Amino acid sequence: MLKVKDRMAQRLNTIPEGSSSLDAAKYLAERRFSSIFIARGEQVVGMITDTDLVRKIMAAGKDAAKTKVEEIMTTTLFSIDLNAALTEANDMMDKHRLRHLAVTENGKIISVISIRDLIHPAYTDGEGW
Repeated sequence: MLKVKDRMAQRLNTIPEGSSSLDAAKYLAERRFSSIFIARGEQVVGMITDTDLVRKIMAAGKDAAKTKVEEIMTTTLFSIDLNAALTEANDMMDKHRLRHLAVTENGKIISVISIRDLIHPAYTDGEGW
């Protein structure tokens, strides 16, 4: 049975609290990511997704260069243990209408898994996007 750790991102990607939403958008675009965690020192305090940037910045007519990430980040993060079954991650995403879950080990956020990570191998036979 495949587990979350088999498909999650291999590292925790963060930008510091206080960064602009424009910085977050550039980070996502340059790396082709769909989400990024916001960190206060070593602690994850939130997450921003590409959808957050569209809805909370672009559609709201805000200036991304002047809007701090903490103004638009999601602070209530759904999480799943890295040893959980992929089916459990899929069920949680489906139930709560999510595209990303924080991955935890011993209660600490260590990575992220996205809906793309769950469906990707079914379409590419694991060869990559």
